[in-house]
Amino acid sequence: MNVFYQSFNKSLIYIVIFFSLTASLSAAVQLEVTNKGNKETIWSDGENLHIQAEGELGYLLLNPVKRQLFTINPSQKQIVNLSGKIKQSPKIPKMNDTIIDVVEHGAGPKMRGYETMLYLLKVNGEICRSEYLAKSVEELTNVIAGLELMTEYKIITTFGSLPAQLDLCFVAEHMSYKRFSKHGFPVKSNDQYEKTEFEMISINKFAKNPPNDFKLPEGFTVISYEDAMASTGMPPMVGTGHEMHPPQ
Repeated sequence: MNVFYQSFNKSLIYIVIFFSLTASLSAAVQLEVTNKGNKETIWSDGENLHIQAEGELGYLLLNPVKRQLFTINPSQKQIVNLSGKIKQSPKIPKMNDTIIDVVEHGAGPKMRGYETMLYLLKVNGEICRSEYLAKSVEELTNVIAGLELMTEYKIITTFGSLPAQLDLCFVAEHMSYKRFSKHGFPVKSNDQYEKTEFEMISINKFAKNPPNDFKLPEGFTVISYEDAMASTGMPPMVGTGHEMHPPQ
């Protein structure tokens, strides 16, 4: 009897381990945010990101380490590969006699279960942006890296077509995306008028993978940034086009 129960108990342990491993392999961190009035859902498997904007049929796939960025259009069965574009160096207008600072402003309120610190982005002493950052959110490290990657894409595709005389806050926000990220993950972001542009709604650390998973769909046509520009005359949009926050 003892031998039977020992064997039975071992079998139970193996079954529990198997299902635990299976669950962990299919689990993802799911982040819901509002981004300039648009709701977005971000899934992370620790390496790849899947980003879906509410009301949009298409979605994004990113791998920050490999510096890969794709927009997926299911209705046209088309993938736009933006990876080559983000390998270019961002061209940012020169800002002579302009001082940009990121200043720690003390502890912020507890948000979504995280302790936050308030940081201010200042241009020539004037506040352009306030960010409430949560430290030590390890499961969101690659989310930050992915959002930085999208910001680089935005810089590369935006500044070349903008006029030379730009709003200083606008330029500073694009230049400062890596300055904030080293301090933590943004839970809330306000502009210079204290209007909330970005806010974390919820986080689920044990969510299911997104419906389309983290792999490029099979049977889709893959085109480059240049091909997309040639066919439409407009740069391919990355998500809702508002991924500048977070981080700046």
